[in-house]
Amino acid sequence: MLQSLNDIKSNSIDICFRIVDVLLKLLNNIINHPNQPKFRRLYLNSDVIQNDLLPFSGAMEFLFEIGFIDDGISLILPDCISLSTLNNYKQQLINIIPKHQKLNLNENNFLKEISSTSLTVLKFEDKILQSKALENLSPEDIELFSNFDKNNDSFYHEKMILKLMIWFKKSFFKWFDTPTCHFCCSSTKFKGINHDKIDENVKYSELYECDNCGSITNFKRYGICEQLLTTRQGRCGEWANCFTLFCRALGWEARLVIDKTDHVWTEVWSVNQKRWIHCDPCETALDKPLLYEKGWGKKLSYILAYSHEEVQDVTWRYVENSDSVLKRRTLCSENELLNTILSLSQHKQNNLSLSRRKYIAERRLKECIEMLFQTKCTDENFGGRTSGAITWRLARGEIQIEKFVWTPSETEIANKRFELKYSTAFDKYIHGNSIHEGWKSGVYSYSSIFRKEELDWKTVYLCREENCEKSTIEWRFDFSSTGLVVQDIKLIYSAALFNTGQVEWKLIGNNVTVNLPTIENIKEVFVDQIKGSDFITLNASLTGGSGDSAWQHSQIFRQSIKDQDYPFHIVVILK
Repeated sequence: MLQSLNDIKSNSIDICFRIVDVLLKLLNNIINHPNQPKFRRLYLNSDVIQNDLLPFSGAMEFLFEIGFIDDGISLILPDCISLSTLNNYKQQLINIIPKHQKLNLNENNFLKEISSTSLTVLKFEDKILQSKALENLSPEDIELFSNFDKNNDSFYHEKMILKLMIWFKKSFFKWFDTPTCHFCCSSTKFKGINHDKIDENVKYSELYECDNCGSITNFKRYGICEQLLTTRQGRCGEWANCFTLFCRALGWEARLVIDKTDHVWTEVWSVNQKRWIHCDPCETALDKPLLYEKGWGKKLSYILAYSHEEVQDVTWRYVENSDSVLKRRTLCSENELLNTILSLSQHKQNNLSLSRRKYIAERRLKECIEMLFQTKCTDENFGGRTSGAITWRLARGEIQIEKFVWTPSETEIANKRFELKYSTAFDKYIHGNSIHEGWKSGVYSYSSIFRKEELDWKTVYLCREENCEKSTIEWRFDFSSTGLVVQDIKLIYSAALFNTGQVEWKLIGNNVTVNLPTIENIKEVFVDQIKGSDFITLNASLTGGSGDSAWQHSQIFRQSIKDQDYPFHIVVILK
């Protein structure tokens, strides 16, 4: 047995697992790609050497013992070291972890994945990486985010979490959809996945083909690493990885939360409330755990939270009906999952003080009880997903769609006149002799919008959800079953704009789109460009504004709470 293996075992179990995981990846790259010299070279200034191996006992010694040679700038493994020899070293490396600590993960890919992720999140504790993250914040901001004891506000920590999320989304990180061609800047389309590891920090690369010149553009999917602080872009995985790093750098207790149905976010331990709080930086969503099930319509199954101290199954915080979720949990038995996460948590806590282990155990028990018995509020309008291109969100089924369609009554068909009114004050639609309660009851679709009552100003209106950059709402009218078509349309609608707030209105018919003027004072608009259409759609898009109250700077249908008028009124003359 190699001497370095005993040195590796002398590290804490967390560090030992981390070293073995990194060394196994290096060996597997060489064994699986024997004809690619790049996998036999490790640059001394690389992250994997500087952060994952060099600081720990036995790691670098292992590389030298199996044959790596130092040429001054890199370590090179000569071609004379055979694959059979490397496979022998690989097995010796695996064997230094006792059987009861391996958790039999070789028998289940899902449990393997949990074990691997539990090691990956240790990178959040890298002090060099944390320091590089904090370089993006001013000393004043760091002071603001860190000192809770100096404030009497019982929700100060939650306000700072939200403030960090808003800064992160608006000023630091960007969402990535599809790249433009790096040669001719034309649009591209998805071509496939490249799983070859060009960089240790790249999980895989997405390949996009140019519509114009045919060249291929790569989009690297980075894990937890310094590159994210430079590229500042990605999808939910990169967002959550980078945001969680900032939380840990600020000294907050935070953990990475991974939803098996393909989403990632963060949980932060609230200093004030003494509980874990849901934080989704992509959506700027704070403490909205039912967002994905109720808003996005996801059929959730497994949601696990990972930190350097524990692994926890937090699925029950994010679902309303646990019975239906249990039917979807088929990747392993519940006992296997429980034993795995408890064993991993125990390994992570081996070097912690007795008082810390006791505190975590008590906190964990309390959390489990809260998840199982807490009352969940389901009246809130969570809305659909806002991050990502709309076509991408539609393809994933993560946009909330009510799909209510207005059709004319028999009387309206006979009179060839359709009429609908809505009062924000009463929150009712009036259609002939029928009344529809609530603004949502009459919309075809909406995203990130709600009805706001200002009791001090005694006004009411529809506007964007707090801290949301854009919201949309759409009404649809279908006359196709009547044999009639549109002659002309009379519209009353309104918008209240403040600072740089904007509302864009569009009226759409059969192959015709009319951009409507933004009207702040309620007055009638006459439209005859959609003549001959057998259906129409009216939609509004709310954006703009400035400062913390930007979400309130674009409003529609604003009126006094006591107002008897109808700020939304549409009359369609048919023929």
